[in-house]
Amino acid sequence: MDAWLAGVLVGDGTRNYGKNKAYAVWIDQHKRNKVVLDNVQQKLNSANFKTYRYDVPAEKSRVLTYSKSLFLEFEEIMKDAAKFFSTLSTKEKKDFVAGFFDAEGTATDRFVIYNSNKELLQAIQEFLQKIGIPNYIYRFGKIHGLQIYRKNHMQIFLKEIKAIRLSRRTG
Repeated sequence: MDAWLAGVLVGDGTRNYGKNKAYAVWIDQHKRNKVVLDNVQQKLNSANFKTYRYDVPAEKSRVLTYSKSLFLEFEEIMKDAAKFFSTLSTKEKKDFVAGFFDAEGTATDRFVIYNSNKELLQAIQEFLQKIGIPNYIYRFGKIHGLQIYRKNHMQIFLKEIKAIRLSRRTG
């Protein structure tokens, strides 16, 4: 699976084996994140998956595909996302983090990636530190946030991690 797509799916993806005996994988995004869904759909179509796109409540859109192979691959990744991340090459790790940020990140005066999987955030934290991006993890209710707050570290993140939602930001 494409590493960026894996990051997005780990962040916001859903999988379901339904009553109709169909293996479904989908991602919902707010309509303002149309560019993220466009990329998800393009990557799935390029991998020969037939996709469906439609609006869902709360100003969101969904890209959905029916695929047993994608369902099983996604399920395997979700069993231990940190272990999956550790098997990736440096370039793939950067792509995964970009996708994960596109799904779970916020950009204000700092960059934060929120997720309940602290082990995955710690694996990402170690990787980012190895490529010169200091960060720290804090608890925010039931979830955790990996935060990059210094402007120079945010600029390195922008240079190294090609998150779609940050593509127009100059740092």
